[in-house]
Amino acid sequence: MKTVNDECVCCGLPCLGESCPNRNVVRYTCDKCKEEFDNDELYVYDDEMLCEKCLLLEFETVKQAEERGDYE
Repeated sequence: MKTVNDECVCCGLPCLGESCPNRNVVRYTCDKCKEEFDNDELYVYDDEMLCEKCLLLEFETVKQAEERGDYE
């Protein structure tokens, strides 16, 4: 999930408005585990942004398929 947050730190200086680096901070979080990641560490799958760990949980391993009898 991509969010844009106002992360004002009340620095005590006159407000810089939109030019302040803390005004519109972009954050990326995994839609499943809700952990924060850089945008190059998330993958788009089935209209969701997922981290590598959560993405892999969406797929079945060969071992699981073999145990089910799909592959031999």
